[in-house]
Amino acid sequence: MRRTKGIDHLDTAVIDEDLIGGALMEEADGDQHISSMTTFELAQVVAEATTLRLSYKNVLKIDNLQGFSRLTKLCLDNNIIESISNLDHLVHLKWLDLSFNNIKTITGLEKLTELMDLSLYNNQISEIEGLDSCSNLQCLSLGNNRIANLDSIIRLRRYPKLKLVNLEGNPVCREVEYRFTVLAYIKNITYHDYGTVDPAEVLQAKEQYQDELLELQEKEALEEEQLGRERASESETEVLRKANLLVTKTLFSDMFEADAEMSKLKYLPGIDDMTERYRTHVQGVAESYRTAGLANAVKKEEEVTLFDAAVKDLRHSYARRSIEMIEVFTREKKKTFNELSARESIDPGDLLPLQTKLEELESALMDLEMYEVEQHEQLMGEFETNYTEFKNHCFEMQHNFFRAVEEHEEGYFNSLAQLAQDMLEKMAKNELPDDAPDELSNLLIDRDTCMNIVVGSHDIHVGKLLGREDETRAAEIRAMSGIIESRRREERTRNRNRMLELRDFFETNRRHIADLISSKLLEDYDEADGM
Repeated sequence: MRRTKGIDHLDTAVIDEDLIGGALMEEADGDQHISSMTTFELAQVVAEATTLRLSYKNVLKIDNLQGFSRLTKLCLDNNIIESISNLDHLVHLKWLDLSFNNIKTITGLEKLTELMDLSLYNNQISEIEGLDSCSNLQCLSLGNNRIANLDSIIRLRRYPKLKLVNLEGNPVCREVEYRFTVLAYIKNITYHDYGTVDPAEVLQAKEQYQDELLELQEKEALEEEQLGRERASESETEVLRKANLLVTKTLFSDMFEADAEMSKLKYLPGIDDMTERYRTHVQGVAESYRTAGLANAVKKEEEVTLFDAAVKDLRHSYARRSIEMIEVFTREKKKTFNELSARESIDPGDLLPLQTKLEELESALMDLEMYEVEQHEQLMGEFETNYTEFKNHCFEMQHNFFRAVEEHEEGYFNSLAQLAQDMLEKMAKNELPDDAPDELSNLLIDRDTCMNIVVGSHDIHVGKLLGREDETRAAEIRAMSGIIESRRREERTRNRNRMLELRDFFETNRRHIADLISSKLLEDYDEADGM
């Protein structure tokens, strides 16, 4: 049963190392070694934990759960929590129990997209909200809260996997239409308020709300269609961004959004049709560039894939040869050590052949590493040459695209200038239509001012166009530099690590040889001393 004392009469607890350690110990059936762990050891246990129970702990605030990267089940029921917070990092959470708390609003669940079971039973919640990201929700318990509106229940329709819903004990349950609303609107409900749902009752409920459901389904279909378009647009945008072609989608709008003069020119009669023709021309040019650019992007990706595969094969080949050489030496070392260990005494010269072979191996492996570095650099040079051709082709396509748009901009400017001159002449002859807006008359009062506005608009468009061209070219250079540098950096790291490995290997083997000599000499000394 839930405690009934107010917060003022309780010693509130903080989720800290001690509380977490105790909870983990309880979860481990009293395994006492947890209590004696260091902070580092406890952090490791926390990182591996999938379940955490902090029930009946007088917790007021959810906090300090950062280390639980694998947590799938969290129980915080029967506490005095007032708000849901600090759970964003628990992205693998599937089961969350916050029942018997003092929560008023459902918040802080935006990142919990894998959540399947949520209990907020016996809180102070009045609205069903804040669950938009919980698309995998299957079980929802909101009983004994303050939900009073049937519309809140209808919102649960957006969760297609929802099968179990508990709302018993809310004011809404007293509504005559409560149960039929739940059964009609929640698509796949199987359990409702502690009972199994009768399919016949669901059918009856849906028949009762047939008209409302049809209207809602039409609305949902439109929303889904719109969502589909938005997702397709986002997907296209990401593809274009990755291929450095996003400018084909945004250039026209960029030019006009930056054009402050257009607010004055928009009253020229016919300018809308003129602008729309301009848009169509730019779209045509952009489509051609986009198609060619995407094809070139595919070729660039293929070139990168071929290079990475060649480097992988190169490294595998040299690694195999290195392993074979080391294995030969290791067998020889083992044989020599076995033979010499069996002797009563050894001379340092007995290990000279093995030392010579170690030196030969060192020279051979260093040469092998040098050859690998040289071959990688050769592959790198070939890759850079090939990729540069694709980059230069991109530059050529970019140049052609921006010059084509610039040419259409020049045509648009000339048409706009001619339109403005025609209207200025009509203004001079007092031939403007009677219904002409005052803004048009104000624009045409002074010829120089009007033409300066037209020229200013053109300059803004050209400036934005040239700016986008510079940005697109710079992005292409950065992309290539990033790819080249990342591969060179990866090779430098590999070479550095390999040199350290070889150094450790040879130092270890020299030490083993020295240790064998020392141990045998010591044995001889001990035997002589004993005599």
